[in-house]
Amino acid sequence: MRFSLSLPLLHDPGTGDPYHETFALAAIAEEAGFDTATIGHHHFLPGNQSDPLTFLAAVAVRTSTLRVGTGIFQLPVHHPLRVAEQVATIDQLSGGRISLGVGTGWWPLEYTAHGSTFEQRGARMDEALGILRHVWTQEHTAWEGRFWSFPELTVHPRPVQVPHPPLWVAGVADVAVDRAARLGDAWLCGPVQSLAKARSCLARYRRSWAEVHPTPDAGTGGPGPVRGPAWILRRYAWVGTDRAAITDDILPRYVAGLLAHWRESVEDPDERALFDRIDAGEPVSAEDVARDRLLWGTPDDVVAQVARYRDETGADHVHAAFGAGLPADTARASLGSFDELAAMVRLFGREVITAFP
Repeated sequence: MRFSLSLPLLHDPGTGDPYHETFALAAIAEEAGFDTATIGHHHFLPGNQSDPLTFLAAVAVRTSTLRVGTGIFQLPVHHPLRVAEQVATIDQLSGGRISLGVGTGWWPLEYTAHGSTFEQRGARMDEALGILRHVWTQEHTAWEGRFWSFPELTVHPRPVQVPHPPLWVAGVADVAVDRAARLGDAWLCGPVQSLAKARSCLARYRRSWAEVHPTPDAGTGGPGPVRGPAWILRRYAWVGTDRAAITDDILPRYVAGLLAHWRESVEDPDERALFDRIDAGEPVSAEDVARDRLLWGTPDDVVAQVARYRDETGADHVHAAFGAGLPADTARASLGSFDELAAMVRLFGREVITAFP
């Protein structure tokens, strides 16, 4: 079992190192035994990182074994050649420790402002993923596509990882799941979806992957032996030693913030049905929402939840986003102080990661 986490964007503008707390959390995560630390990507929203690749370069040079990644990078918004150069540079700086998690996003303004088209995001994603693989694996090569074309060239620097840095593709719509099977090295599942929805998406992903890869020797999602259709289960998380305090105080506030954020981007019918129930006045408790969607409670609770996910889905890579997922237009898109987040990362490493040797 591998465990990854999201890095919150903790910004202290009054210092010479304004992101020192986020960098410190990366070091704590490395020491705690996490495999990968990711950061998200949004433009024009406070509390979010508009340039995650530059940020990950800074994380990479401050760590030695922790992998870094995006969760997710809005690839269709940007020119894939530039992204290829940036990711290859981080691959060099880190000694081969970057994965690029990509998604289409949900806000049309981010596309319009960068000269892209939101309605074409799926087709742009397909072509951009093809370009990344193409220029990372070939030299002196050209491209003639629907959205991007370029003459013969070679991207420098060359990536360290062979054949290229892993591409993690997010999404739960059928077309996005199929895209992950066709063009990704792993599928990013969640973090909003219920376990039932994750299972149905996973079944589709595995069917699509089998159609594209008739032999069981493709798709690892990262370094190590080839194991078939790789995927990462993402969950929002809050772990502590006082279950009553979490249940009575923290969980209601956290779930309320998560629901406000999910309203901004909800697309899945199951999640819309949840909001229909809430809007109709049906009593839906924070525990009801969290039960199949979050990792929460004491370490023993979380160990049991991870074991359930493993047993019911075969998950072998779980990604925890501690306190993350609050509305995107807030100055802090995460819940919890640095001390609280650091304590959770350490506790998770000490009590949860060690339960899955």
